[in-house]
Amino acid sequence: MNNLRLRYPGLRPFDAEEQQSFFGRDKEIESVCRILDIDKLTILHGPSGMGKSSLINAGILPALKAIRQWEIPYHVVPIRFTNYDPELARIKRERQGLQTEEVQLIKDPIDRFVEACLGDASHWETIIPMPKPNLWLSAKKMGIDLGIRPLRIVFILDQFEELFSYPEERVEEFAQQLGELFHQNLPESVRKGLERKQIIEAEQEEKALQLPHPKEAQLMARIEEPLDVKILISMRSDKLHYLERLKSFLPEMMLNSYELRSFDTKQAKKAITEPASLSGDDFLSPNFTINEELLDEIIEFLQDKITQRIDPSQLQIVCQHIERRMIQREKKIMKKLNRKKGKSNNPISN
Repeated sequence: MNNLRLRYPGLRPFDAEEQQSFFGRDKEIESVCRILDIDKLTILHGPSGMGKSSLINAGILPALKAIRQWEIPYHVVPIRFTNYDPELARIKRERQGLQTEEVQLIKDPIDRFVEACLGDASHWETIIPMPKPNLWLSAKKMGIDLGIRPLRIVFILDQFEELFSYPEERVEEFAQQLGELFHQNLPESVRKGLERKQIIEAEQEEKALQLPHPKEAQLMARIEEPLDVKILISMRSDKLHYLERLKSFLPEMMLNSYELRSFDTKQAKKAITEPASLSGDDFLSPNFTINEELLDEIIEFLQDKITQRIDPSQLQIVCQHIERRMIQREKKIMKKLNRKKGKSNNPISN
């Protein structure tokens, strides 16, 4: 019962478990997947509320898992950026009596990337002595750990505009490392780490040296092999100018882009009617039908008078309101039925 969900998520994005109720974006899913197959770096952009995160979570990610036409196996790593807010983190710590700040509000973008690749316990420092891992080494180690060769890694960086809420030095460091990953340049920090490793091993006595773990041995043997990496960056259209700050590290940044637009009438009708008709026990509401008259009224209410297009976020708000009304109606009906059933089983009332 606790796993039941609404058919229409409202203002929050669809998640991967809601792909069955995600409709109206078939063309966009196909287009972005085709672009990813062709290009190494793509910018997915659109106004706030267009459903970029929903498209990624419930559309692109499931589609990429289902695709089998690509020449080599691939692994998708979604990473969602959040706003840097140390003051809010401090307030939450004080209110909740926590010992440390809310980490997600201040987590370094590089740490977020590394965690998405390797998890919390990566043990990278046992392989190459470095102050902290970087994007290139994390992607390289993840490829080795997966044990698939050859392998294409697709990084999907959602809400990328939030990167620029961090201090300038962190933004620049991330941009530099993203450029190294994209251009497949062995980072200077990794090169120095390898030199340090050689010095340490040379100083150790021969008996003290142990055979490396097979995965570590593979990493060291293939350390300079290029990675097959593709990057999809998703961000708001009104923040695209921020990307100018990354061009010195990634001159290719704006060569390929895809704009996510609002729904046309056909897409909107599908997004309204299809989730309502889904059967099954996964939803809080019973399945229901939206008749043509009501559907036309909803479209007319939501439609932009100039462009004749429909904002997806507004559509979700209206549809969720209708669904909640259906849930209330179902509860009233069940309550009446239970009351009648109770009376029929009561010998005194009979």
